[in-house]
Amino acid sequence: MLAVVIVVMVAATFVEKMTGSATGIYGSWWFAALWALLAALGLAYVFARRMLHRPFLLLLHVSLVIILAGALITHVWGRQGELHLRMDQPGVSAFLADGGRVADFPFAVRLISFEVANYPGTSTPMDYISRIGITGPSAAETECQISMNNIGQHQGYRFYQAAYDPDLQGTTLSVAYDPWGIGVTYVGYGLLFLSMIILLIHPREGFRQALRRLKTLAIVALLSWPMAHARPSADGLKVLPDTLANQFCDLYAYYNGRICPLQTVAYDFTTKLYGKPRYAGYTAEQVFTGWLFFPTKWMEQPLKKAKNKAAADEQQAIIQMLHAGRFMRIYPYRGASANDTTSTTTLTWFSQSDNLPLDMDEPSWYFVKKSMNYVAELAVMQQYDKMSYTVGKIRKFQMEQAADVLPSDAHFRAEKLYNSCNATRLLAMAFATLGIVLFAFYLRFWLKGRRLPRWSVVAVNAVMALALIYQIVFLGVRWYVSSHLPLTNGHETMQFLAVVVMSFTLALQRRFVLIMPFGYLLSGLTLLVSMMGQSNPQITPLMPVLSSPLLSSHVCIIMVAYALLAFTFLNGLTSLFVRDEAKLVQLQDISRVLLYPALFCMAGGIFIGAIWANVSWGRYWGWDPKEVWALITLLFYSFALHSQSLPQFRRPRFFHAFMVIAFLTVLMTYFGVNFLLGGMHSYANG
Repeated sequence: MLAVVIVVMVAATFVEKMTGSATGIYGSWWFAALWALLAALGLAYVFARRMLHRPFLLLLHVSLVIILAGALITHVWGRQGELHLRMDQPGVSAFLADGGRVADFPFAVRLISFEVANYPGTSTPMDYISRIGITGPSAAETECQISMNNIGQHQGYRFYQAAYDPDLQGTTLSVAYDPWGIGVTYVGYGLLFLSMIILLIHPREGFRQALRRLKTLAIVALLSWPMAHARPSADGLKVLPDTLANQFCDLYAYYNGRICPLQTVAYDFTTKLYGKPRYAGYTAEQVFTGWLFFPTKWMEQPLKKAKNKAAADEQQAIIQMLHAGRFMRIYPYRGASANDTTSTTTLTWFSQSDNLPLDMDEPSWYFVKKSMNYVAELAVMQQYDKMSYTVGKIRKFQMEQAADVLPSDAHFRAEKLYNSCNATRLLAMAFATLGIVLFAFYLRFWLKGRRLPRWSVVAVNAVMALALIYQIVFLGVRWYVSSHLPLTNGHETMQFLAVVVMSFTLALQRRFVLIMPFGYLLSGLTLLVSMMGQSNPQITPLMPVLSSPLLSSHVCIIMVAYALLAFTFLNGLTSLFVRDEAKLVQLQDISRVLLYPALFCMAGGIFIGAIWANVSWGRYWGWDPKEVWALITLLFYSFALHSQSLPQFRRPRFFHAFMVIAFLTVLMTYFGVNFLLGGMHSYANG
């Protein structure tokens, strides 16, 4: 029955892709009946296997049934919908429920105010805040504030910020009424977490039994480093002196919704055109200013081969914007807001070619329009002292207009350090190469039962430890610069996964076979994948809905699960080279030891994500393709933990083959959904 449910969910995700909706499947009576039958068979299995004498294993299975029961209660008796309010309208006592029905409140709701709170000095939203008034039949009005990740509650009804009107005079709230289902579901979550923790530490359960069968093994090492790429020809190219290019890129810029060093713009520009933040031995600052001030020769240089027409068009559009003066918004100016009748002013960032506000004073107008032309003229004439002085005046203008919202000097220096010290590409290539060499080298020694020189073990451990420290510092600087945990897109999560893999490698190397070459290979591949979506990802302000600590916990735990499952996959591949039955069993025990915490982390991550979704959107499960495939991954791997009722999993070769095949569900969950199926979680790839 579990296999049938998995097949149905796989099919539903592709039906949704082809038809645009799979609600006919997920919302059907027969799909609910499948889950009910699965729960009933699960309880029957519990009693058939006589789990009463194993209370914590029994608790694990019962908690899953409780979670399904909570979902059923929500589906049958819960109500969800939307409520649109305007400040110029009286209170309403009904909302539009799912399915187009109108549902009544036992009270009236009106909108008192709505506000979009922006990040300081930018027009990028930080939060959306609605204040509503709630009036009962015989009670005074109660005020309630609602924002992203901040629920409003009244008499069992929960209100979530969903959308707002363009004129900022109206708001749309999601409404949920589920007094029993959520409580039952959360009880199931709590029991599930408790049972998983106890099963990991209980001496008579499968995890500890497999752990005891393992023996401490020595680990081998061999170092290798990839050859440097040859520099492309740069004959006739003109660039600014390095110090002057750096000074120019020390200007502030409004870019990608935030204020940052112009150096960040230069790094993104160079990477878009050439695939990396250097070209022909020149820094990104020199490349950027070369294109800006000496475009003739630079236009003769070959650009990075674009993957498709859209990417090629983007490259040309960036070049055209730079030459038209629209690429650099480096001039802040405070003027009265068009929608503001008070004496307050609004800070706006302009480029040289923008239409400037009519209230801008004449000296500022001429400075914004003419200063970059003068800088370009001085660059061509190589009057670098005057150019340096004029660039300094632009920075002084920035300080005068926007001193209260500019990043601190520490943040500014940190971002420049982050841009300059990004060695992910080199580290990824080196570690992927080392992983392959180490795997072949160590496998030979392990199969012959020979020990490796101690110096090689120390050397490889030292390299891994240094790489781990670098990655932690690198992500720490990104965290400091962006002011949020770097776990919000595909690049950041893969970078974090590399940290997890390196940490596991160093912590578990004395017990698990092949952990060191696996660690090098997996962390190298992970870092390579992190660069596929964006060679030089932009640091952006956090979307309001993502500013929840539950998101960080959800992503961290899921990444740990992926790392552990990747090790079981590599163990499975290793079994192809092993003929000794005892060593196959040893590899199987290693994979079992990794599989227990991997699946428990997967389950924990899924349900923490469900809690986050419930806090943010009012529903903890929406049958989004990534949610469905994460559940498919969890259920598919769970077959391997039921070796007592599925005896084929006791055979090492079958077990390892299953681990290899099962990892395809992980790849589908993380990559396949993002690139093939799409959905609400597709942002995780960007």
